[in-house]
Amino acid sequence: MVSSISSTTNKDENGVSSWEKTVQDVNDIDEKFANARDMGYTRLNYARVTTVGKLAEYDSVDYYKIQVQSNGKLSVSLRSTEGDDEKVLDLSKYDAKLEELKKLTDPEGWEKEQAEKAEQEANARLLDLTAKGLQLQVYTIKNGKEVLIGDSNAEKGSDEYEAMSQILSGDYRAQKGTYYFKVSRDETVESDKDMPYALQILQGDSYKHDYVMTEQVSEDTTNKKNSTVPTSSTDGTLSGANAMLIQAARYEATAQMLAVGYQNMASIYGNNSTMTVGSLTVSKLS
Repeated sequence: MVSSISSTTNKDENGVSSWEKTVQDVNDIDEKFANARDMGYTRLNYARVTTVGKLAEYDSVDYYKIQVQSNGKLSVSLRSTEGDDEKVLDLSKYDAKLEELKKLTDPEGWEKEQAEKAEQEANARLLDLTAKGLQLQVYTIKNGKEVLIGDSNAEKGSDEYEAMSQILSGDYRAQKGTYYFKVSRDETVESDKDMPYALQILQGDSYKHDYVMTEQVSEDTTNKKNSTVPTSSTDGTLSGANAMLIQAARYEATAQMLAVGYQNMASIYGNNSTMTVGSLTVSKLS
């Protein structure tokens, strides 16, 4: 996986330092926990981490991971847009200013809108208001395995639904460890529809460092095709699926060689003429 990172010592008016990083998306056949794009780390009241990505025709799912270095409340936000980059990169200030303006200019309309929004939230899926058409699943490591703890499309009342509700509202009490995030389309969206999104993670109520990671398109998206053979894993070793394909190809090649050999032997025994192999002449056996 190719990545680059640039940092700046400049701070904004709030004293927040910012960094940017780009990573290369992998093809769908290679999308798995082992190849999850690394978002770095966060800890309590230290860093806000944002990933800007897009699901495209040849990109149905994205995996990310982050190291949570503190016990405490974890907040995750997923937003989808239709090309509005400014809103993608800023997930809070835009909406807050818009709400404030509505409340000042039309208080009655604002109150009505809030009541309607509350009713919609009660009847909607967890991401319908912020990332309609997307599904977010959160995993953590337990006993050495990735375990699903939150799902935006889970049934209401389930443990996964309640956990995701807390994660999206910033009330989920996370434990230190590795967390994985799976972003995909839900069943209401066509598989070839482009779905740009921003995934933002914050632990606590404030941050001193702002990290933004942009995911570059995969080779499949560039080539406009779906790969059927996995590439090498990020650590330079062959993936399990790729190793199996190579082994199968070796078995097939061996079988073909044996078949050709048997055909040649049959030809030798079934032919009345002699056959010369180097300096040796072989006659038909009677």
